[in-house]
Amino acid sequence: MISHPFKAIGAFLKALPLLFSPSLRLFVLAPLLANFALMAILYMFAFSFLTGMTDSMMSWLPEWLGFLDWLFYALFGVVSTLLMFYSFSVGVNILAAPFMGILAEKTEEKLTGKVIQETVSLNFVLSIVWHSILRELQKLAYFLPRLLLLLFISFVPVINVISPLLWLLFSAWMLSVQYLDYSFDNNKLSFRDMRASLRRKPIVCWSFGFIVMILLTIPFINLFVMPLAVVAATCLWSDIFTLDHGLDGRSAFGVRE
Repeated sequence: MISHPFKAIGAFLKALPLLFSPSLRLFVLAPLLANFALMAILYMFAFSFLTGMTDSMMSWLPEWLGFLDWLFYALFGVVSTLLMFYSFSVGVNILAAPFMGILAEKTEEKLTGKVIQETVSLNFVLSIVWHSILRELQKLAYFLPRLLLLLFISFVPVINVISPLLWLLFSAWMLSVQYLDYSFDNNKLSFRDMRASLRRKPIVCWSFGFIVMILLTIPFINLFVMPLAVVAATCLWSDIFTLDHGLDGRSAFGVRE
């Protein structure tokens, strides 16, 4: 238990050279470029839509409150930006899931020498896309009720004193579930089994999530957090989670070239 935070740190240190290795480079660059292009297009359309929506809402404002235009514009702008950010985060995770699942698969193959999928066909790719979307929707169904509960707690007097800590722990846990799930899914373990396995090792999961949160705050580095977190999560899976399910992933310490 005491060593679990160091295992999470070690997973990221192990993931860095793997991320830029020749055998994984294509599986890292392809989803990154696709996500950058997609996010640029979505942000352009969303900015135009939200600007129009804000102007429309401002037209309902009574004339006698006209002197507060700047305040309402700022308020609507902040709310719209937050909604756009969280909506796109969910959307990008859903759209990137097939790419990230394949990256986790190829990382595990490199770590263990075990070939998870030998042949790739159009039907196989389509099945991966469909299954990945369904799995992401399961995560969304898991996150939303807890998110709403935290929002409620944040507005309850006295109890809301601890809400910042709860938000911090919840965010770290969400990130762990998001990225560790790819390896569990690749190994045919259900979402329920994945959650049960993570609950047995909460310290390593929170440690992993906190590292991802810190990396997300660093400019430029945050652009590569998604693939880095997937590779690091796969290292953690091979290192400590495989034994829970009767699998042998200890060869993660001997990376194949």
